[in-house]
Amino acid sequence: MVLPIIVGIGATVLALTAKSTIAAYRKFLFLTPQMIASLNNINLVDDQGDSRLDKSDPNFSHIRFLRSHYPNAPFSEPMTESEALLILGIEGDEIVNFNKKLLRDRYRKLMILNHPDKNGSQYMSQKINQAKYVLDNSYMFKNEK
Repeated sequence: MVLPIIVGIGATVLALTAKSTIAAYRKFLFLTPQMIASLNNINLVDDQGDSRLDKSDPNFSHIRFLRSHYPNAPFSEPMTESEALLILGIEGDEIVNFNKKLLRDRYRKLMILNHPDKNGSQYMSQKINQAKYVLDNSYMFKNEK
């Protein structure tokens, strides 16, 4: 007498579970990647920059400048001279007048700010050291003694 009731309740639970699973799957098929990301609290960035940034933001011009001058990409192995120049902050007219003294001054300034013994980042200090090494052995200094 109890067995048919238990089987009936089990069949009902199974049917309702299957129905809700199928309904959820059908809704899932129509979700875009942006919708899935927003449901999971993930901010997506498109190729043109952050979609949340608008022109009324007071930092808009500053952020646009940074995105146009500094690529959002990992370092290449081995480090290129252009990456080394970006790390040391050497650009524009400084490249034309680039010499060992400018390289040494920039290196020292950045190492003072980023040295691991002074609570700086070990990764950043390694990249600064690598950038100095790349530029020291660069074609820019081949004729200079």
